[in-house]
Parts: sequence; C-alpha cells; structure tokens
Amino acid sequence: MSSAKERFIQLKQLYECGVLTKEEFESAAERLGFSVEKSQAGIIGDHGTIIGDVYINPPTQKKSDEILNRYHKQLMSSLQHIPLRGIDTETSDPSGNQKRLELDQVYVGLDTTSQIELTPAEKKKAKADSFQRDRDSRPLSALEAAASNRSLVILGDPGSGKSTFVNHLTICLARNDHSEKTCDLDSGRPKSLTDLIPIPLVMRDVAQWISEIPEKAEAKHLWDFIVRRLKSQMLESVADILEDALQNGKAIVLLDGLDEIPTPEKRTFIRDAVAAFENRYSKSRFIVTCRVLSYQNPKWQLDQEDFPVFELAAFDEHKIDVFISAWYGDLRRLNVVKTQEETDELVRRLKTAIRRPDLRRLASNPLLLTVMALVHTHKGRLPDARALLYEETVEILLWRWEQVKTGDRNSKPGLKELLLEVERMEVDLKKALWKLAFEAHAKSEPTKDDQGETVADIHEWELSKALARLHPENSLDWASRVIEIIKLRAGLLLERSPEVYTFPHRTFQEYLAGAYLSTQADFSKRASSLIKTGNSWREVILLAVGRLVYVSADSDKPLALVGEICPAKTSDNEGSWRKVWVAGDVLVEIGMNRVQDSSLGKDLLERLRTKLADLLQTGRLTSKERVAAGNSLSHLGDPRFDSHNWYLPAGDDMGFITIPAGRFLMGSDKEKDSKALDREFPQHSVELSEYKIGKYPVTVAAFRAFVQDS
Repeated sequence: MSSAKERFIQLKQLYECGVLTKEEFESAAERLGFSVEKSQAGIIGDHGTIIGDVYINPPTQKKSDEILNRYHKQLMSSLQHIPLRGIDTETSDPSGNQKRLELDQVYVGLDTTSQIELTPAEKKKAKADSFQRDRDSRPLSALEAAASNRSLVILGDPGSGKSTFVNHLTICLARNDHSEKTCDLDSGRPKSLTDLIPIPLVMRDVAQWISEIPEKAEAKHLWDFIVRRLKSQMLESVADILEDALQNGKAIVLLDGLDEIPTPEKRTFIRDAVAAFENRYSKSRFIVTCRVLSYQNPKWQLDQEDFPVFELAAFDEHKIDVFISAWYGDLRRLNVVKTQEETDELVRRLKTAIRRPDLRRLASNPLLLTVMALVHTHKGRLPDARALLYEETVEILLWRWEQVKTGDRNSKPGLKELLLEVERMEVDLKKALWKLAFEAHAKSEPTKDDQGETVADIHEWELSKALARLHPENSLDWASRVIEIIKLRAGLLLERSPEVYTFPHRTFQEYLAGAYLSTQADFSKRASSLIKTGNSWREVILLAVGRLVYVSADSDKPLALVGEICPAKTSDNEGSWRKVWVAGDVLVEIGMNRVQDSSLGKDLLERLRTKLADLLQTGRLTSKERVAAGNSLSHLGDPRFDSHNWYLPAGDDMGFITIPAGRFLMGSDKEKDSKALDREFPQHSVELSEYKIGKYPVTVAAFRAFVQDS
C-alpha cells in the first residue's frame, strides 16, 4: 500500500513540475487505482476508497454483506480485463489512454476431453441434425466438471485457458450475476455452483510467500497466506466471513498454476498443504490447475480419489468462430471498430485467415487465437508461422504507443526517443528484454528428473539494472524513465504488483527467452544441455528454432541442434529418447521443404523417422509424450506406413490379418442391452467365409487415399 501511495505522490510531483501533462498524470493515476478528478487520495465509492486492489479507508459499518461486497469488488477490479492491452493503435498515445477488452465479453466456454451421455432433449435435437444424428455423447464442459465434482484438477496445455477459466468463474461468482450464457452456473450437473464465495489463489504467490519450508504441511499454511493477502489489501475484515464459508461449504477455492511453483521441495510442500486444506474444509469446493506434461510427474499429483483429473479440449471450429465474433463485437462496443459493416467484414476476414492449414492448428489454442486476433486487429493480416506471430505481437505490445499524432506540442519523449538519446536502437532494448526473459525462465531451474515448468516475476531492480546497461554511464535515472514509460504505456511487461513485473502469459516469456537463445553462437550446445533438465525448456527451444528459421532465415543452427541431440547411435535411456522426441519437433518447426533442401537435412529426416517409430513401438516415455512424438512423426512421414500403397502398413501383409471361416452371433439381445438401437435387432447367427481385416485403426492418410481414389 505504501508503495502505491509513494508512486502516486511521485506522479503528482512530475505533473506539478511539468514533466507529465494533466492527461498523462490522470491516466497514470487511474492505472494505480486513483481517480484524480474525484479525489487526491483515491477512488471514493460506496464501500470505501480503493487504490489498485487495496482498500484505504474501509467504511465504519461492519455489515457482513457490505464487507463481502468490498471483497467481490476487489476481485472484479483485478480480474475483469484481458491482460493483452493496447487494442486501438489510434488511441494508444502518450497519455496512456488504453481501451481494454473485458474478459466476460470475449470469453468462450471451455470443454474437457471427457464425454457424457446426451440427455433426452439433446438426443432429440441431435436427431434433427444430419451430421449429429448418430451421436449419443458430447464433451463435458469445464464448468460442468467443476459443478459435478467437489474437488478436481483441470489440466491444459500452455495457453489452453486454465487461468482464464478460473478467473472467469471467479468474476461470475463475485458479480453474483449468473444470467450471462458463460456464467450459467446452474447448468452444471448434478450440483450447482451458485452463491459460492470464490477464493482465488495463484500458486506462485503462495510459493513466494513461503521463505522457509516447515517440517509438515498443514491447512493453516494456506489459510495464513489468505489472511496475509487480505491484510495487505486492507480487507482483513473479510477473513471471518471466508472462514465461515469454508466451514459450511459455501466457498470455492481456485488454486491456479500448480506447475508454477519453482522448486521441487516447495512443490511437494504446497501439494501437501493443498491436500490438508481440502481435508480441513471438506464441505467446500476446490479447483486446481496445472499444465498437462507437468502433471505426468507423480511428485506433482494429488490423490485422484479426492481430486479427479479433467483435461481441457482444444477449441473446435464453432468455438473459434464464436471467439472471433465476440472479439470484434467488443471492439465495436468500445468504438474501436466504427461500424457494424466494418465489424462483419473483419470477422469474415479473420475467420478465413485462420483456416489456412498452417494456422488452423494454432487457432485451436485459446491464447494463440487471442494473439492472432490482436495481430489481425493491428495489421489486418496474419503471418505464416507461430514464431512470426509472436514476433509481430511483441512488436505491437512493445511499440504500439509510439504512434503519436505529429505536431502534438504536449507530447513528451517516447521510448524510441529515449533510446536515441543514448544512441541505441529498438533492437538493443529487445535484446535486454530477451535476456531478462531467459534469466527469469532459468530461475529455480528444475532438476533432471523434474518435468515441472516454472515462471518467475521480474523485480524492478532487475529491470533497472538490465536497462541501465544500455546507457553509456549505466544511468539508473535513465533506466527509471524507460521503466516509467513501460509501466504507464506498455503491454509486453505488466506490473503484477508494486515493483514486480511479469509477461502477459508464460508463452511470451518462453518466446523472448527463445529469442535470446537463438542469438547465442553456441546455440546447439546450449539448447542440448537445456533439454536434459526436462520439459521446462521445450517450448523455449522450439520457439528459438522458429525464430531462427522464420525471422533470421537460418536453418543451419536448428539442423545442427538435431544432429547434436540425435546422433546416429543413441543410448537406450529416458534422456536420449526425450532428445529424439525434441529433435522430431525441431524438424517439424523447420518445415519439410526446408529440411530436404540439404543432404544433411535429408539424412537427419530419415534418422528421425526411424528413431521416432522405435520410440513409439518400444513404449518409451509417458503416454502423453508418446502421443506428442507420434504427432511429430505423422508430420515427418511415418515409415511404418507405405505412401506408395495407399498408406497401408508397410510389409507383405499390408497390416491385414486373416480371420478363418466360421459362425458368429450378430446383433443385440433386447433383454441384455436396453440401449441397443432398433436396427440391431434381432440377434441372429451368421456364417462367414474366410476374410482379412486391418489390425490397426484406419489412419487419416489411408482414408484420404481412399476418398481420392474413389
């Protein structure tokens, strides 16, 4: 709280001495939670004065409903906006005025990979649809999973919407408004989520708070953190209400980012503390989120009887279209897009663009779809590859506020002008941020057998030190001016709490860390050594490869990496098989055409095809990892299937086995199978001659060959 006050006073002094214009001062103050027009102390509302997420002057009344209302208001304030800011380039000027999309305006309900039986009403509706007539199940939504289970773990890939889901659920509960279609909390079966008090916890905040790990994890450790946070927000009067709600089953605890706990020791402790907390308040509800690969490690896992696991499904075509319409619909609401006709045209163009084969795969990821929408909003087009997509997004978030109207006498030096003062270029600042991201990602680097993935905050002193190196005299004052601009106007680094910064999403940290890695002269050796630490560097390496290929037009370094991590003779151990898997993904990132441009690439391609097939057939790594390796092999060309023979399994038998002649029972017995369809009756005996049948399921490639041939 004191830090927020001090910074408000500093802003006020800069305004009074003419460094900041009135508009700049008011905008910056508002971003801290102050409303200058209403008060020099903060925003005065019906429930007290709020600065950021801190209440300064709580009301004297101690009514529980008013106290709870203040708590809900704080949650709404901190979670209601999408962290990717700077939507409108025309209004992204030095005053810091930025229009922000609201989460509930663009939120699309998430599904899980689990299936549930259709209700009679749903079956009736499905029969009317020729494409869904024979369907008897549908995906279980994440909201239904949360409603049907008192405690659960929600897994998802990076950017799959784990945090967005818990944030949106928190907003719905805090707003106590369940009328919106995405807030239909009564739709979950069999129990309802309505009227619960949300208690959201970011796991890395809990880990950061614990300086020394106690001998035994207890429920009090999580409760002590909740109370400490409430006190820091001047909301300690809510503690009794929350404790009572937990005791009586009227609360839902949302624990986001189990994979973001930095060390194995803290991870084990907090996992046990979560289990103890859930056991202590066994009437209330709990949701834990984690990355899929991270949760494969038994060291992470909670008891599945207490915490059943659900995995988020990727966006399908319908959800992609719904999001695009919602995105531009909210920009129309904000008057960023001026007419409905323009809105409709932008929606049509983006829907068409993301259906390109190279982008359709990316669009099923909610975060990447959001990134595509952001780039499309600014550029009116989409780039060809994931690395280019991130590169353009970084450019937008880093430099968008520099679009200043010419001739504006009130404008102050921008970021580019500050760089010119010290004879630096834009790339110099980007390099500094790349290194910061790499070092942040490397903090608390996991051990070799640890598949956990960490994220680290960047403290202002770290940022100051890194930026000061760009100044010929290592000026911290100059660095502070740069930070002030980033703080007030930037979207690439967000101030998560006073003097603590983070990237909008961990994948941005991974891309920037990858950008740093890609510039290293010993790229292949460094990347090879990072792979040994587990999965935490996987995305960083692949994004580094993408940047080398698509931004720097360099395929040599990535191919050298493949040769480094997948030599002709490899050891039969988990580390070597993991390198084979990564090597296959590197070739996919490079692209088949580029790989086959050189003799080295062709040799490596044949080597990886064989080794990836061996990985799958010998059952190496975890099942999830084998699926990912199999997907890579499908892109590279699976040698187990003959491309010259309709993609049937290679070999003399073409994947067929002989079934001898004989009699079998066909159809269903009404008394034994009440769910059988009418066309399955009556059950009867059939005599068949000898025939052959495929021993594997039909592949997409084989079915494509069948369709094309017929």
